[in-house]
Amino acid sequence: MAATGTGKLDGLRLAVKDMFAIEGHVSSFGHPRWRQTHSPWKYTAPVLDRLLSAGASVAGLAKLDQLAWSIVGNVGEGVAPLNSAYEQRFTGGSSSGPASAVAAGLADVGVGTDTGGSIRVPAAACGLYGLRPTYALISTNGVLPLAPSFDTVGALARDLGALQHVLEVMADVHAGEPVRRVVVPADVLAEVSEATSDAVRLVAAALAQSAGCELAERELGTLCNGDVVDLFARIQARQVWTTHGPWLAANMGALSADVAGRVRRGQDLSAMPASDLLDDEGAWHAYTEALGQVLPSETVAVLPVMKDLPPLRTDSAAELQEFRLSALRFTTPASLAGRPELVIPVRTVASGKRIGVGILGPDGGDAELMRLAAGICPQLGALSA
Repeated sequence: MAATGTGKLDGLRLAVKDMFAIEGHVSSFGHPRWRQTHSPWKYTAPVLDRLLSAGASVAGLAKLDQLAWSIVGNVGEGVAPLNSAYEQRFTGGSSSGPASAVAAGLADVGVGTDTGGSIRVPAAACGLYGLRPTYALISTNGVLPLAPSFDTVGALARDLGALQHVLEVMADVHAGEPVRRVVVPADVLAEVSEATSDAVRLVAAALAQSAGCELAERELGTLCNGDVVDLFARIQARQVWTTHGPWLAANMGALSADVAGRVRRGQDLSAMPASDLLDDEGAWHAYTEALGQVLPSETVAVLPVMKDLPPLRTDSAAELQEFRLSALRFTTPASLAGRPELVIPVRTVASGKRIGVGILGPDGGDAELMRLAAGICPQLGALSA
């Protein structure tokens, strides 16, 4: 699709996750069966219209995991997208295709979605910048939903400046309060590889120095654990079933085993007493309040996105599930709280690895996250672990 106007995105090539409305096109939503059972869109998603009007063009529509419900990158149509950063490893998902295209230089920016980590994990896996914005900052009109209370439109790029320009076009962003504290979760870092822990600490120190603010250690284990992941998974699964139940019931046998398992859980949860739903809604609210107490406004936390590198393409189902659950421990806080999180790639000298590090900001702090990252980008190449 060619640009329809000119502006700050002139010449920028987009790889668009194939779940955005494009007039006359039938989205795949990661599965040929979806395409076979749905009609072409009658309009184009407003967020794409904005990008095209600002001078960007769509280089191509990109693969994704089935229903955008995986953070591995292995259960979409055909061969799983390739990871140019680590050829023997998956790209992460579910924005696997956009990440693959950007990492390979086939596009400048990938436009995708993030519900539980689907921008952040591929960004970290492929050595890219990636932003999950504040919930509802960017319109999801014309974007196929997964779990509407958590769905966001985000982007990935090799260059932070390109990501900044795309954000400014997709949403009306405003400068937030300056950051006064950078938090490092010492207990959480005990669970990741040495290279990842060192990268997180180095980014945190660079941010604090650049911003001239306090660097503090906090215990965040109670906010980044299996119970929190399961709370998110329960709410998400119910919403998926509520949103797509009739189609899922009719097409369950066409889904991959792991996606089908999550669908069945959503079906079962939706049949439980209403009190169970109310309990989870209450726990969700309490979690958001607790996170706000530990990470108030003017505070950012620097977090892992994955324990180490993305999973191998030869990993077993059990190993992929372990990866999924471990990564969700780090990505769920932003999803549950609706906060923005920016992933930046750090190539450490000692390990030789390119580690994605997440910067979790306050609600509405998207512009401040971009400003903070721009302040330390010149240093990233010199960081060594």
